[in-house]
Amino acid sequence: MTKQEFKKLFEQYYNPLCNFASTILYSSSKAEDAVQDVFIKMWQKKDTLGGLENVKAYLFTATKNKCFEYLRKLKLERKLSEENESRLEMSSSINIDDEADKYVLKEKLFNSIRQLPPKCRDVFTLSKINGLTYNEIADELGISPKTVENQMGRALRLLREIMKTKN
Repeated sequence: MTKQEFKKLFEQYYNPLCNFASTILYSSSKAEDAVQDVFIKMWQKKDTLGGLENVKAYLFTATKNKCFEYLRKLKLERKLSEENESRLEMSSSINIDDEADKYVLKEKLFNSIRQLPPKCRDVFTLSKINGLTYNEIADELGISPKTVENQMGRALRLLREIMKTKN
């Protein structure tokens, strides 16, 4: 594996892996540590990973295992509460491929939203993420509800195009 291949994998999977690890560890800093450890280990083993067929599954499985390792370490150090133990059990039943696909898709969607023109992005975010109605958005942005409707249609159309080209 070359540096460029590794860098591409890092850029593609770092954020989805951190988001995935956060759902297990409930700590973004510990999640980042776990993901960084996975990438460090991957770089150290780069010569033996050349024949790896499913890199995404490898990365998500390695991240899940690293998270469980952190949780086991915490349990030994501080005797985790029953709540954290049940979280560990619940997390072990995760279908790794489905979870990986979900986090990769979510990251693609957020990247696509960031690529929208500013007005479209604002209208889309206020509607779909903040849950405002078209009239509320119109009031907040000082535009007509029809303009909000047009910008929303444009945002959805552009997102479909952007997402299509990323697949």
